[in-house]
Amino acid sequence: MKTRYITHMLSPRIHTNISTRLLILTVFTILIYLFSLEKLKLSVDRSEPFIPQHSKHFLMVDPKSGAKSSCPFPRLELYDKEIMKFYVQHKRVTCAVEENWVSLHRGVFTITEVAATKHKNIRCDLFPVLKESDFKVVEGEPLKDFKNGTMITHDFFRVACTADDGAKYHNWHAGIRHDKDILKRKASREVKGLDVDVIMIGLDSVSRLAWQRHLPLTWDYFVNVLNGIEMEGYNILGDGTPAAIMPILIGKREEELHEARRGYPGAKSVDDFPWIWKEFKQAGYVTAWGEDDAHLGTFQYRLLGFNHQPTDHYYRYFSLAIQTHYSDFQQYCMGSRPRHAVIQDYMRELFFLYPKKRKFSFTFQSELSHRENNKLSQMDDDFYEHLKRLHVEKHLDNAILIMLADHGARFSKVRATAQGKQEERMPYFGIRFPEWFHKKYPQILQNVKNNSKRLTTPFDVHETLHEIINFTGTEKANISNRGVSLFKAIPEERNCKWAQIDPHWCSCMEWIEMRPDDPVLKHVVDMILSTFNNYTEPYRSECVTNVLRLPLEHVKGIGHCFVSTINQLTTFRCPNSYSFSGFNYHPVTNGVSKHEMNAQDVGECGLVCLAVWNPVCGSNGQTYSNDCYLESENRCLRPNSPWVTIAHLGECSPTTEDNK
Repeated sequence: MKTRYITHMLSPRIHTNISTRLLILTVFTILIYLFSLEKLKLSVDRSEPFIPQHSKHFLMVDPKSGAKSSCPFPRLELYDKEIMKFYVQHKRVTCAVEENWVSLHRGVFTITEVAATKHKNIRCDLFPVLKESDFKVVEGEPLKDFKNGTMITHDFFRVACTADDGAKYHNWHAGIRHDKDILKRKASREVKGLDVDVIMIGLDSVSRLAWQRHLPLTWDYFVNVLNGIEMEGYNILGDGTPAAIMPILIGKREEELHEARRGYPGAKSVDDFPWIWKEFKQAGYVTAWGEDDAHLGTFQYRLLGFNHQPTDHYYRYFSLAIQTHYSDFQQYCMGSRPRHAVIQDYMRELFFLYPKKRKFSFTFQSELSHRENNKLSQMDDDFYEHLKRLHVEKHLDNAILIMLADHGARFSKVRATAQGKQEERMPYFGIRFPEWFHKKYPQILQNVKNNSKRLTTPFDVHETLHEIINFTGTEKANISNRGVSLFKAIPEERNCKWAQIDPHWCSCMEWIEMRPDDPVLKHVVDMILSTFNNYTEPYRSECVTNVLRLPLEHVKGIGHCFVSTINQLTTFRCPNSYSFSGFNYHPVTNGVSKHEMNAQDVGECGLVCLAVWNPVCGSNGQTYSNDCYLESENRCLRPNSPWVTIAHLGECSPTTEDNK
């Protein structure tokens, strides 16, 4: 799913011993803040420095002092012509016609009436899904001939049924078990909060405008029926999912926490991070966290994950159990239910099992949106129906509902457009309050509405979650703090500096067009070219594509997305017109995968080495460290071949996923 870790790959902590890379990072951070070049075509020669050919160029400047707002957001079009060229409407996911035979609704194993009528005398064995680690699950002892109407003892099961007519049923099911300890648990600290449930629903790689384009039913219901408030100035803090989710759940950036990356000295699990759900648990809440793709988990893809189950109900074990069985069903389905609906159903079950306890739930879904947004339309109907059920069943009567994305599209042709680059920095964020909030906390509502036009970040969401269980009032926010509660009034003068948003990710910019012969622009371009030429000089005799050479040669140190960062300023092309940064991927076959340079995918952060961030690779479920390398004869992209070939160490199953 996601290339989740770019800014951290370039962070000072990683490269303190590599002064050259630090210098480049520093120079480019400053330059990106000062200017952005819409296009900069380079003529690349095997032995000569890069020579620019100018087209249009723009210089970014800070807003003038005294302006009404210190954060002028870019003026973006919902139906931008360039973006709409790549827009495709997909039909709803279609699953098996015959309904699933069983359900785990309300914590009870139930054979449906439809199945019981059609297939007489159905007998089912249940196989509990048990945790072995955060990366592996096993099946427990089978519960033979599990009786219809019996309460379940685990959240997840493989179910195998037979009927007298010879029909068979096989599927995996998720539900909420009856847990007496959780039901009896009391708050372990004094709570001065708002006494509401928290429902957070996240999607991967969806900008505010893309949410409206691809999820029109869901968007309309949230905004016009539920009266949700959209934060129009919600700005990312860095590249990838951890840079968005960790500040929300922890209140810190990854580099501010102890080392947790697999393969790094002193690395350990993420259990000890100050997770916000720990505070909710202390406040007496039932907690739940779930992602739909275990292979690309936010805290497992690069990180060591959890040694201990982090929340009361944890969907990851179900995702692990089913990830190797997708081919057993129709695409994106688990029997008659779409996979994206299964995780939504699971979280909805919390309200049936814990009607009198406060709940904190957070689901994050990536399968239909990470690679490109067009597939999102396949889940719009189900997403809309999920919201409607929550509303009609009155689960929202005492809940704050938050809908969000981690960032905008980071791949695809949309990202290569001028507006796509801006949308990447401005993901969707919406919040909805219970009806009674309007009378009891009118100032909160007013502040949030005003703040919807202000610069906001994931740090603010973290502070807002704190306020839910420890409410401190609605006074004016102190913008000297990098995170401020959305319930407080955020001043207009807040800018990216106050919010601690790096210049590269800041959307608060005004643009002025510059002439190609402008002395300032010429000076900046000369600095860029000089920096690149000095850095790549040792490799120039070896590679046609000097810049491409660096990510391939120093995969662990810089990573492929260093080129993506550069692409904010320039677009590099090979003599054969293939782009340095865009790849078409051919799956692993007999240990070898191929990646084709694609001129249409400029701006994408192309994955060269599938396993460089240690994904689970192979049917044995083992995790390999740096389990692929470039064949020496193809280490550089040759002028007569647009292909980069990668040989993988070990048995690698075919996959189309890429770097998180």
